[in-house]
Amino acid sequence: MRTLTARERRIVAFGVLAALVGLGWLAVAAPVLGGFHARDERRREALERNARDQRLLASLPVLRKALAEQKRTSRAFQITAPSRGLAIDALKQRLTSSLGQEGAVVGPAEEVRAETPAGWVSVRADSTLTLAQLNAGLRRIENEAPYVVVDYVSINAEQAARTGQPGPLAVRLQISALHVLPPQTR
Repeated sequence: MRTLTARERRIVAFGVLAALVGLGWLAVAAPVLGGFHARDERRREALERNARDQRLLASLPVLRKALAEQKRTSRAFQITAPSRGLAIDALKQRLTSSLGQEGAVVGPAEEVRAETPAGWVSVRADSTLTLAQLNAGLRRIENEAPYVVVDYVSINAEQAARTGQPGPLAVRLQISALHVLPPQTR
């Protein structure tokens, strides 16, 4: 093996020095700078979280006001009755009277148990009425308290299709409402 010339030794020394600087960078400087970047990212996330929290805190008076309004009006969105049976009877009465007041011929209302969520009551009734009576009955159902959910309306206009003249509609209407027990008295 031959000896290196002075120029070659300087090149090798410079290469070793560059390798040591690179290793020093990887061993010391990169982790320190990486820590700075990680802390900066955590700080930015904390500032964003703080800004979100400040917006939430600023909205608390509005949320409290909305909650108070919901508590005040909650009775209009539920049927309060001491038992499920009485709630069903009240809902049956609501359905038959709303359609009956518009001149509809309403059959007996019946309870619907299938697919009714817990805490809710649901009833349906079949009726014969005109389109104007159906519109007025639905308007009455949706605009009078206690407010209910109209689950479905099935309209059969077979007579009108057969004769070509407007005639009575056979309608099946199902409504539901939240059932709440009255507060206990002492």
